[in-house]
Amino acid sequence: MKTPKYIYLLGGCALFVSTVVSAYVLLSPARTWQNTPTYIVDARGNAAVNDIDGGATATVNAITSTDAWNGAGSGVVINAEKGSVAMFTLGDGIPMLNFEDPTGQCSGSCLAATFTGFYERAGKGRSKNTYIRDADIVTNTSYNWTSEAEDLNDGGCSGEFYIEGVQVHEIGHGLGLGHTDVGGATMFPSVAACNNGPATIAADDANGILALYGSDGGGGGGGGSCDLGQAGDSCSANGQCCSGKCRGKRGNQSCR
Repeated sequence: MKTPKYIYLLGGCALFVSTVVSAYVLLSPARTWQNTPTYIVDARGNAAVNDIDGGATATVNAITSTDAWNGAGSGVVINAEKGSVAMFTLGDGIPMLNFEDPTGQCSGSCLAATFTGFYERAGKGRSKNTYIRDADIVTNTSYNWTSEAEDLNDGGCSGEFYIEGVQVHEIGHGLGLGHTDVGGATMFPSVAACNNGPATIAADDANGILALYGSDGGGGGGGGSCDLGQAGDSCSANGQCCSGKCRGKRGNQSCR
């Protein structure tokens, strides 16, 4: 099985140029978790991060913070806890965030990568949705990493990458978002050293999560539903449909 992945690149290295300006991008087909996922964050930590546990706690706190995806307006869409990644296996239905890269797929300008190719269709008719089955994350150990906790102890960042911001970006892929061309957004495809801005999502990022998981209406947990077009709804582009399929003649297209 092919395992498509999204990679996070160093500042100045563009992954692609979007044809849509100032808008979030959803993975195609658009997909969500049916139930709120709990990511297992590598308890070994990242050897380059000199805080209490190699950035493991910092990462858990960052990816579950209301400054990140749980603050987008869709309720709790992501949980996380520290644990063992010894059984790390792509596509096994147990989402893991690994501070190493046992796959060997993230090298060169890649800081971290999310394997987004594991999903399935479920339901019938108009209620049929595409659900994420797994979305593991790996990290390139070739770079120097830091955390905000480490910076408090040693006087700041110097040529390092923040583990929090990079992993919040990767979790965005894990939840169903692609790369945006909106500068300053968490899902922008590149980041500079010593920039932890991606740890806090922008309006563009929040809008993407809302499109996928809907508004929590003041309560409730993460998603499973899709607020995009259902089968039979009119459309003009694949990204407007939960299925990712907009078909028909121009001016008379509908979601399949």
